[in-house]
Amino acid sequence: GHLEWEESLEDCARREALEELGVTVGEMRFLCISNILAYGKHYVDVEFLGDIGSQEPRLAEPEAFSESDWFPLDDLPQPLFQAVWYALDSLRTACYYYPGSPSSAPDTGQ
Repeated sequence: GHLEWEESLEDCARREALEELGVTVGEMRFLCISNILAYGKHYVDVEFLGDIGSQEPRLAEPEAFSESDWFPLDDLPQPLFQAVWYALDSLRTACYYYPGSPSSAPDTGQ
C-alpha cells in the first residue's frame, strides 16, 4: 500500500493490514527499510512486524488475486517481490537496511 497524506508509517501499516487482510494490528516494531529499483519503478519500502493475536488473515479483495495459499517460510513460491524477500531476510539476519544498488539486489527468481 501507499502512505496517505499526513499519515504516520505505523498508521499506514495498520490501515493496509485492515484493508487488505481484514486484521487489526496491535503491537508493532520496525523491521527494515529497502530502496528498491525494480519493475521499472523506484520504491522506498518500510516494513513492520505486527501482532495480530489469534485473528485469521483473509484476502479482503480476493478478485485482485488469481490464487492464494499458505506456505512454510522456507518453501515459498518464486518469484518473490523484492520487498518480501528483504523483509524475510531481515527476520532471519536482523539486517534493517537494504540500500538497493543493482549489485546488491537479491535473486528473487524473476
